[in-house]
Amino acid sequence: MKPLLIIPLLLLAAMAASGSFSFDTPYYLQCAGINIDVQYYGAPCVADWDGDGLKDLITGQFYYGNIRFYKNEGTNESPVFNSFEYLQADGSNITMGYG
Repeated sequence: MKPLLIIPLLLLAAMAASGSFSFDTPYYLQCAGINIDVQYYGAPCVADWDGDGLKDLITGQFYYGNIRFYKNEGTNESPVFNSFEYLQADGSNITMGYG
């Protein structure tokens, strides 16, 4: 195990033993009422991508290495994603290595 991984694990173990934290029930993020599925190895990032003060969702997509942008149309506390688009530069999809 790498040293940087040991410290968070020890911290989590100590917090669990003291009963000072708990996990919420997991749920799927949805886009237009359908679970978001980028297939394998999705790497989500939450950031105010478009500068409107709302946290958007950006995630890699395993298939073809595309990068999806989901605009938040709700609030930061209750985000709503109704569609996505692929990030582009000069009219072409930005891609990253895949496979």
